[in-house]
Amino acid sequence: MKGTLLLACMRNEGAFVLEWLAWNRMLGFEKFLIMHNDCTDRMPQLLRLLERHDILAAKRHHPQPNETPLGSAYKAARSHPFLKQCDWMFSCDVDEYLVIRKGNGTIDELIGNGAEDRFRGMSIHWLVYGTGDEDQWEDRFVHQRFLKSAPEKARQNNCVKSFVYKPLEFGRLRSHAPKFWRGEGSWDTGSNHWVFSDESWFEDYHPTKNALNGSHHKLITHKVAHLNHYILQTKEQFTFKKGSPGSAGSVNRYTDDFFDRFNHVSVANPSTLAFKDRFDTEYAKLVAIPGVLRLHHLCCADLVKAMCAKREDDHRLDPRFVYHKDMAQSLPKPEPRDQSA
Repeated sequence: MKGTLLLACMRNEGAFVLEWLAWNRMLGFEKFLIMHNDCTDRMPQLLRLLERHDILAAKRHHPQPNETPLGSAYKAARSHPFLKQCDWMFSCDVDEYLVIRKGNGTIDELIGNGAEDRFRGMSIHWLVYGTGDEDQWEDRFVHQRFLKSAPEKARQNNCVKSFVYKPLEFGRLRSHAPKFWRGEGSWDTGSNHWVFSDESWFEDYHPTKNALNGSHHKLITHKVAHLNHYILQTKEQFTFKKGSPGSAGSVNRYTDDFFDRFNHVSVANPSTLAFKDRFDTEYAKLVAIPGVLRLHHLCCADLVKAMCAKREDDHRLDPRFVYHKDMAQSLPKPEPRDQSA
């Protein structure tokens, strides 16, 4: 959809970029801006290669000691031309997949047809997916692997991510919803208000008085859209993150209690599979770019190496590391003009 931008903040997520990018291209986003910092995998090289082929824009930011990575990323993103040019911006993470249950399932169904005359922003509720019996990371599509979720009204689904019309008319961008309205007119007059995905009024949200991360769980709605949040994925991946802070600055976010609260698998929910053919088409376009699949496999090898290092295993003995390194070696590098990748 013309005038739309997807903004994401990532670190060491190279193994997951292509799937996430193909999914969101399928939804109809026109432009992508990925903010990244302090990566130790080869994600920055993959992003640069995709940028040279006009697939996305990537920008590195440098969090200061008194800043969270997310705070630094959103502040740095404000100066990028994509923010100035876009009409609608959506923010989500690499483990979040927007599912639209309306019309043809594209973002035009949500924010097309003059939506800017009806509201300034739309919040989409999470739908949390648990690990099930998946113990070990494999290079498989996340949205096709994890198919059991929480029930709609589970409290863990209350968080939101938002479409924002003219994002620079807000003084501070955030991952859930912006703060500090400075556009034309008073808030809660005319179209200056916020809605949920079914266009019901998000009454509690106020960009100055009460910029929320989510709603009361009784207000959760997935009727029109939901944001599948694959927050745990495999048990191996959770163990790898365990004890580390979140990007928003929370200390020791990944605890046993966190796992227990978010490991929802009570509802069979294969909604993403309905889009398989369209997704496959977009994914094929990305991996056809010379050098992209090679860098994907190198990022996968980097992930396995990092997980092995944390548990003090020799990554060279892990068959997944060997496979991805061999695959990378067998694939062509980028064309000569792209050798810096």
